[in-house]
This record gives sequence, C-alpha cells and structure tokens, in this order.
Amino acid sequence: MVDPMALRELRERRMLAVIRASSTAAAVAAARAVAEGGISLLEITFTVPHAPRAIAELANRADVVVGAGTVLTAAEARDALAAGARFLVAPNLSLEVARIALAADAMFCPGAYTTSEIIAARAAGAHVVKVYPVGVAGGPAYIRVIRDPLPDLPVRAAGGTTLENFVPCLEAGSLAVGLGASLADPALAESGAFDEITRRARAFVKRLDAARAAGQVSRSLGARV
Repeated sequence: MVDPMALRELRERRMLAVIRASSTAAAVAAARAVAEGGISLLEITFTVPHAPRAIAELANRADVVVGAGTVLTAAEARDALAAGARFLVAPNLSLEVARIALAADAMFCPGAYTTSEIIAARAAGAHVVKVYPVGVAGGPAYIRVIRDPLPDLPVRAAGGTTLENFVPCLEAGSLAVGLGASLADPALAESGAFDEITRRARAFVKRLDAARAAGQVSRSLGARV
C-alpha cells in the first residue's frame, strides 16, 4: 500500500506548521508567510473561522501541502477533505474521523499522551501519532522514554516545541515536530507581523539544515517508520 503523499512529505521535511488565527484572511496570510520561510506543510486548525475556506485558498499551491487541524467531528473531516486537505490532525482520537481520513487516503495524525493512548491511536490506523502536549510532558526526554518501549511507532512532537528543543525532539526519535506559537504566533498574525513569521520559519529551517549537516538528524526517514 502506498503511503499518503503528506506522510511522505512529513518524513522528508520533518516540520509541520500549525496555523491559528482570529480570521480566515489572517490564517491564509500567516500560512503564506510560513511557506515563504521554507516550511511547506501547513496545518489550518478548525479554531480558525471558516477553516475550510482557508484550506481551499492554499490547496492549489504547488509549493505547500495543506491539511486541517483540531478536527474533532466527522463533519469537520469531510469539510476539510472537500476543501483540499491532504491530512487531518486532532488533539484526540476519533474512530469516525479515522475512518474518513483513511478512506480518503489522507494522512491521519490524532493526538495522544500516554503509551496506552498512543498504541490505541496507531491501532485505529494513525499514520503518525501526535504526542501532545510534549512541552508539559518533559519535551525531548518524554519522546525518548516513549521510544524505548515503542521504537518503531511513528510519533510527532507537538505542543511546546520551540527553536531550542525541536532538534532534540527529532534526535530523541520523533519523526517530525509540529510548530505552533513559536512559529506562527496568532498574536503576530493579528498585528500583521508576517515578516516576523517568515523570519522565524527561516530560523527553524536553518537550525534543521545545520542539524542535518552535523549528522544529528537524518535527511529523510524513508518508509521505515
């Protein structure tokens, strides 16, 4: 079975930008600013007003892979996919959302916290499990603890990832990281500081490139996780 395109991109890019904003226009502008900075996987959360509209505005761009976040219901999952979302992310595990994502060949990334929750999410068909909120749990140290008993289960660190700890999260065994307020802070979008969002995106890309050059982080994980 061929993996979803978004999963292949996530293995290669290792970073996913989480976009939250108080309006559709601000979310789209923030997503564009992130893309300009070199981060191509963009998660538009359903906390954004009219989130499917924002997804649709970005879905036809050749330089990004857009998906939906905070997908809590079957209706939201269907609306996101109809708008062009290539992946669905949630803070929880919904079996109904899982079925819809998998039937559409979209990457499914539900949230979990404990090892039992992570295993249950994987059993439900999750391509990657979002370990959330990793900052509260202990950051890279928590990822490392999880990877000891679950070395082959693909996880993505989210919720508290920063420029300082995202490479250690990858080193600890996270397939990728989700970058929220440390990248596209909603307050920056609210004030129109999109240049700052682009600057932050470039800083994350530069830090990842340096880690790859130093051998800290693999360039691509391939299909093994």
